Amino acid sequence: MNVLGTSNLTNGSVQSLNSLSQATSASPKTVAGIPAPTDQVSFSPLASALRDESLNAFNALSVETRSQLSSLVDSGALSGEDVHNALKQRTKEARLGAYAATFRMTNNDNADLFSSGSATSSDFREALRAASEKRAGMMEKLSALLQSGQDGSDDYAALSDQLKALTPNARLLAGGSGVVNPFQPIDPGESRLMSTRGETDAVYKLKAAGVDLSAIDKALRPMGERDAASLVAERTGLPQTHTVSKDREFSLDQALIQPITAQPSAAGAVSGTDGRVIDTDFLTNVGSAIGPLKGNAFGEDAEAARQYWRGLRASY
Repeated sequence: MNVLGTSNLTNGSVQSLNSLSQATSASPKTVAGIPAPTDQVSFSPLASALRDESLNAFNALSVETRSQLSSLVDSGALSGEDVHNALKQRTKEARLGAYAATFRMTNNDNADLFSSGSATSSDFREALRAASEKRAGMMEKLSALLQSGQDGSDDYAALSDQLKALTPNARLLAGGSGVVNPFQPIDPGESRLMSTRGETDAVYKLKAAGVDLSAIDKALRPMGERDAASLVAERTGLPQTHTVSKDREFSLDQALIQPITAQPSAAGAVSGTDGRVIDTDFLTNVGSAIGPLKGNAFGEDAEAARQYWRGLRASY
């Protein structure tokens, strides 16, 4: 029989089940020369594949979604590795979305820092701390609405949109001194936020198999917010609630977003308040390179790569 079902799995339970699988193949007994059935406990393909981020993500899903994923793997429609990679990618997508939204909210709430000639790293650090606390309270309310089945309500939609912080403060669009938030840039090699092509391809396999990604994304959003807050704290030197482990399977060579290797131009350089040189011409010229992402390196044209990326956006 397969040991998985729809109950929550933990790392300890996975290890225990693995041991059980190896230890409970009983030797057949015979009665009057007739061999009795062998009592075997096999570890299901999905349970064998879940680990690290994907295991935590699986535990956060609804009973219905866990059951569907288990059935798809048992039927051969998906492999355990497909589910592992896809859940890991959705976890990273939840973190990345929350991480980026934290900076957008911080910038919107503190637009004066970008026009000030005296803003310091400490000012931005304090602004990020306040934004993280604000988001934690908002996420607590959103989670309560989700758990009570009100994720289709106007209150849920309004709070969800506030957390996305997609509407920029008009003062940020007016042009300024070239000051940037010194903590904002993301390293393409940050394995806890960046996805590989294998992980993103697995997400499309789940889509093709009929899995509702929006249900997964909503379930993982609280975890993504907590992890993002911890990553922001880690980056700024603020106290962390927990440590987010690096993805030991991550490969920069297979990352969807690759480092930009173009050389900055000499024109348009201005000095930021933290002492860094900001090349405005370079940033303008390479802005479009973020859209296609890694697509061209995988043999796709720019528009196909953009469409591929859009299909990976978290659905809240």
